[in-house]
Formats: sequence, structure tokens, C-alpha cells
Amino acid sequence: MSDNVMYDSPTEFLHDVAGAGACVAQSVIPRDEGGYVCACACERWEVVATSREEGLRLAREHTGSSAE
Repeated sequence: MSDNVMYDSPTEFLHDVAGAGACVAQSVIPRDEGGYVCACACERWEVVATSREEGLRLAREHTGSSAE
């Protein structure tokens, strides 16, 4: 099962992200020096996680969603 699910078209999704202010997109990006930078389109949340799994968990926690 993939963690990347898009319900809108890419254009609609990018339009929503560009609007910012809402938790419409989160990212978990590997850092060269280790760990993963996790951030949200709301621009009010950014953390460093030790693993991809932890980053995904923290993103779900931030948005109040579950992994199910």
C-alpha cells in the first residue's frame, strides 16, 4: 500500500498547496546529514525525524489523521 494518495488532479492539488494556510500537503524529505525534514503546507509545522516512518507518523499526528 502506498503512502502517496491523490484524490484531486495534480493541478487542483498544486493550486491548493500554493494557497497555503491549510494542512493540504505534508512532506518527508531525506537530509544529506541524516534524518528527514518533515513539513506541512500550512507553514506552521516543520520537524526533523530520525526515520521515514517516524516522519509519516508525525505528519499524521500533525493533521490529526490516522494511518488506516
